[in-house]
Amino acid sequence: MTFYEIINDETTERKRIMPKESKPRNKPNIAKSTAKNGKAMIRKIRGQLGDEKLTEALVESLIEQHGSLGFILNVLKERPRNFNPFILKGMSTYKEPQALDRKTAELVAIGAAAALRCEHCLESHMQRALARGATLDEIMDALLIAGAIADSSTLSVAFRKYKQLEGKTRKSDKGADDRE
Repeated sequence: MTFYEIINDETTERKRIMPKESKPRNKPNIAKSTAKNGKAMIRKIRGQLGDEKLTEALVESLIEQHGSLGFILNVLKERPRNFNPFILKGMSTYKEPQALDRKTAELVAIGAAAALRCEHCLESHMQRALARGATLDEIMDALLIAGAIADSSTLSVAFRKYKQLEGKTRKSDKGADDRE
């Protein structure tokens, strides 16, 4: 059973549990049943997250889409309990964003990858952005914005540390002047 079938199965189960017209006296029983079923669903999903067959299916799908897994995923697939949720989260983030279109999501990923200096991530997300209809100018804008933020972040941290040092130095200089 797939992840989505589990969710649909749970939804169907809830419909069977919850009567159309709830009476106040039935509410505590419904709540207990729903909580019990929710816990059962969580156990079921947790058990499937480490399923090696799910890992194989995800690997096959990724290779079909991208030609290879890349370094991180090749290492991570050795631990299905970590690989499967990582891939499913990525799929929901990049392929099914709630408010952004897929091209914009890839441009955001390019900005983050640039700021974090992840070369492989940059290559991957730039190719995906092009495939989703981004232009080279849009990719350049994402890179320039990321660079400006990364630059500001670097200066912000550095200047704060500098000002702390400056304050400590002035205090110690003032203390030395007072002693003279």
